[in-house]
Amino acid sequence: MDENLKQGTLEKLTKAQAILVAVSPASGFDGLACGLALYLSLSKLGKNVAILAKPPTVSDAMKLYSVDKVGGANQSNNMVIVVKDAVTSVDKVTYFLDGDRLKIVLHSLAGSQGVIKDQISFEQAPPKADLIFTIGFSSKEELKNEFIHEQLFDSTVWIVNIAKSILEQKFAQANFSNPEATSFSEICAQLIQQLALPLNEDIAYNLYAGIAYATENFSISKSSPVSFEIASWLVKFGAARASFAREIAKPVQESKIQPQSQIQPDYYTPSTPYEAPPIEEVEKEKKSQEDWLKPPKIYKGSKSFDSEY
Repeated sequence: MDENLKQGTLEKLTKAQAILVAVSPASGFDGLACGLALYLSLSKLGKNVAILAKPPTVSDAMKLYSVDKVGGANQSNNMVIVVKDAVTSVDKVTYFLDGDRLKIVLHSLAGSQGVIKDQISFEQAPPKADLIFTIGFSSKEELKNEFIHEQLFDSTVWIVNIAKSILEQKFAQANFSNPEATSFSEICAQLIQQLALPLNEDIAYNLYAGIAYATENFSISKSSPVSFEIASWLVKFGAARASFAREIAKPVQESKIQPQSQIQPDYYTPSTPYEAPPIEEVEKEKKSQEDWLKPPKIYKGSKSFDSEY
């Protein structure tokens, strides 16, 4: 990061009261790991931080710390009424006071069936952010369409964008990108290093998990020297000591269920009739066994073994 942009980001970070971390749905598990690590790190500074991202799957929720914070809006008193499929059913919205009750009217679009109760839900809006960290977005329009309400997003907000490629449309005041990076988590770890943000076991583990996922468990074809350097740095900061890491490292317990032995029948019927060996062979074998019991017994090999090479 350019030194001027670095200082500008640190200045905004120091003054910011509310910080928003927005993760693009297209960034996948790696982007979510990066966003949650950044959320935890910024929270360590005592800031009011909210993270917006695609709701994680059950499987992802068991692999990362603080997934329960996704979509949360700390200390926000703003309620948002969400109407599903509003474009095809709502013509306009009006409101009026009926005593002390506010009534909001959703006027049906001509030719539509209007809005039903199942289309309406409620969300608590995130507080207006003084500083926004975006992960995996390519434009401001994409950011607005995915998460940000217009009233929460103005030209005075400082944006730090984390990307794996150089963007044609630069919409952030500070772009932190690296086309050679293997993952968003790798770039996020470098950002934490440069800004000297807090780092603990949980943060280190989230970043390590993101890099491991993006590189297919550090496959040679998917990794880079920097990937291994960052991973080593994260291990030094406790990634391997995190409780999730210890859970993964636990050996699979052997089943206590003993295999049942097959029940053998009380009788045995040979597949072929048994034939006793001739008496001559029995006597010969017996004599051979007795002969070997008389010491000393010296084995004499053929002449081919006597020669020295």
